[in-house]
Amino acid sequence: MSKSAYYAAAALIALSLAALCGCNGFGSGNATQPGNTPNVAAQTSFRMVGNVGTPFVATVSDQRSSWEIRGVVPLNVIIANGNSPARVVATKLTNDTQLLSVEVISGFGVASISSTFANYGMVVGSVTGKLNALAPPASPDARFYINGPAGAVFNATVEDESTAYVLQSRAPCVILYDSPNSNSLTGRVDGLFNLVSGGGTLSIDLSFDGNVVHAGGSGTVTIKIN
Repeated sequence: MSKSAYYAAAALIALSLAALCGCNGFGSGNATQPGNTPNVAAQTSFRMVGNVGTPFVATVSDQRSSWEIRGVVPLNVIIANGNSPARVVATKLTNDTQLLSVEVISGFGVASISSTFANYGMVVGSVTGKLNALAPPASPDARFYINGPAGAVFNATVEDESTAYVLQSRAPCVILYDSPNSNSLTGRVDGLFNLVSGGGTLSIDLSFDGNVVHAGGSGTVTIKIN
């Protein structure tokens, strides 16, 4: 199959998956004041897809913060409490023609798809306008790393001391929490996760400025850092 055909197939598959799977982050809320939740922008997420196992390094940025992520295909990345517009720049770490694609998802819709077969190729995606420059590294840097059965869908509620965000994604996934507790000195972040489909168990690491805690198991998994 020609490369142009591969591009077309990748785009068609991506759009079909988006329609079937919903989104990587669909809403937010204030867990302490149900019914009084302020409106927020749609969740922003990035899906790194292509040839399974292809390693890459990516920089994800919104207007406030940026994060460097190293991983392999497939990987979903969500920004909780994001400040759009947002952008991702990912580079393959292999000298071969394996496919690396990034699907940029805003709410329930695919905003853009970028793909490369090039050796050490680069893909770029953005959502909700143009981000003129990458933001400084996140401070504090709060991340949830979620692993589980390949393709298993999970629900998550992640929160700081004032706001909770309700998310849904497929494993593996990284949730980036932008500017948690910006008006607090405690730096508390926690999360509640449960599998929706796929069975098995979840394995979760929560990193807060390099301080890492771990939790895992079946059913509902809770994790927090103070």
